Amino acid sequence: MSARALIPVSVLAALLSFSTARAQVPELEPIERYDGEVVVRATLRNAQDLMLLTQLSDDPWSHAPGIGAPSDWRLPRERLATLRAAGVPFEIFIPDVQALVQAERERLAQPQEAADWFADFKDLAAINARLDSFVAARPDLCSIVNLPVTTIQGRTIKGIRISRHPAGTSMPAFAFTGTQHAREWGGTMTAMWIIDRLVEDADTDARIGAILDASEVFVFPVINPDGYLHSWSNNRLWRKNRRLNSGGSYGVDLNRNWGFQWGGQGASTQQSSETYRGTSAFSEPETRAYRDWATPRTNIAAHLDIHAYSELLLWPWGYTATLPVDQTSFDRVGASMHDAIQAIEGRDYIAGPVYTTIYPSSGGVCDWAYGALGQLSYCVEVRDTGTYGFIMPPSEILPNVRENFAGALAMMEETLKACTITLTVGPDVIMTADTATPVRVSVAANVGTLLASNPVRLKWKVSGGAVQAVTMTLASGQWGASLPATACGNTLQWWVEAETNFSVTRWPSNAAMSSRSTSTGACGIEGDLDGDGVVGAGDIAFLLLHYGACTGCPSDLDGDGVVGAGDIAVLVLLFS
Repeated sequence: MSARALIPVSVLAALLSFSTARAQVPELEPIERYDGEVVVRATLRNAQDLMLLTQLSDDPWSHAPGIGAPSDWRLPRERLATLRAAGVPFEIFIPDVQALVQAERERLAQPQEAADWFADFKDLAAINARLDSFVAARPDLCSIVNLPVTTIQGRTIKGIRISRHPAGTSMPAFAFTGTQHAREWGGTMTAMWIIDRLVEDADTDARIGAILDASEVFVFPVINPDGYLHSWSNNRLWRKNRRLNSGGSYGVDLNRNWGFQWGGQGASTQQSSETYRGTSAFSEPETRAYRDWATPRTNIAAHLDIHAYSELLLWPWGYTATLPVDQTSFDRVGASMHDAIQAIEGRDYIAGPVYTTIYPSSGGVCDWAYGALGQLSYCVEVRDTGTYGFIMPPSEILPNVRENFAGALAMMEETLKACTITLTVGPDVIMTADTATPVRVSVAANVGTLLASNPVRLKWKVSGGAVQAVTMTLASGQWGASLPATACGNTLQWWVEAETNFSVTRWPSNAAMSSRSTSTGACGIEGDLDGDGVVGAGDIAFLLLHYGACTGCPSDLDGDGVVGAGDIAVLVLLFS
């Protein structure tokens, strides 16, 4: 957000929450060091090479540690001799992990300019203060959303809701989650930039304004606050949550703990593993917290989970190589996201289903959000492709968040266009009183498929009354129903909704309160064509809109089947 708009709130937040990495270190916990460690990119030729790397390194950094593909591994420098002796092809990408981590720690310990929030990474206190500052600056647009279950260490998982409409308004929703894995700070900043742009540009960017008119957006930047805090205070490369396991190790991989096809391929039963799945599905309070919040919100159309690194755009399934039933829709929206990302700085994110694009991965949030809740769910792995890995330099923050915001915007826009609705028959600004009026539309599903039951509805309110609805029926390729016979002196607000398995689209414009207003005309005032209670110039203007052959039109005052000079003469005689 702009410094001008937020200076009082930002300054207050900074005073309340200012801390450094050093100040956050628990007194009795040592800071993890990586002396003598390197990151290599190895090309695994066979299963023996893969087995050797898993023995030499307990921290694969790459998202594709498979045979035949390059993969990144952190390991002690002295073990490189074993790699060379085995003939495994590799190159050193990061020659001194500790030097990179130490430089980052020293940089972040320095005071930062409050006006340039995205100049460098931010700790948990600064992130939560920033969320509060958005709400303080734009209470008409934002509100805090806290997940209903606290973390292992008792922290609240904090998020924000952004929309032009109050909570409870019937409309599609979008959900963004970040930082399931603590060390992926590039993803954290991406989630915060999504919030920043939606709030800051709500009144000046037409695309953002249209999204906030049509939907509500929820963003939870740090799903794993305990782990994120630990990555700042003690162990920069910490990945999991802070569960103390029965064997004495710490942490469960939250993105292997979700309750759809939990416990399959790509999730470890070993407590010390970086992909340890936990003792059962939803064993962790962090995954239960989001589950309990998201499950009753059936209006969530699409979801994006934000990770780092590798420059990937992924969707279900992760647990199986079988493509999802909605693969065409995933591919359509995913292609728009990919192209939007690439248009910013040319980065070509690899896109496709998790299993077939990178590796098997069961118990992930995208499989759960799609498989259990029916959401169009994606995962993005942001910059880079290995030069910096998890330790992204601050110069990469803005290029990274900008391209990924473009992808997020495309996801929301494409999902909101789930259907194309075209009116073929229906009243304009006036309809005949006491007469049912037919409405017909054509509907094309773009994202997902139309519901099997009640997919297209005609809805209306009479003179501000309660919403009424009727199911439209399909005949000769069009959906039809009728607005009810309504007495004179009333105004009908009416609209059409079409629903796919992902989202609801509304006509005449895809906004939460969009409708067409049609009058039945004033009672007992002949010639009052525009229904304002007076026969005058407005009625002549209305009549001229229907000039020409128009059998049965209200403007055909002389009943000759043509709206013309004779009707104007009649109207003039009726002038009030």
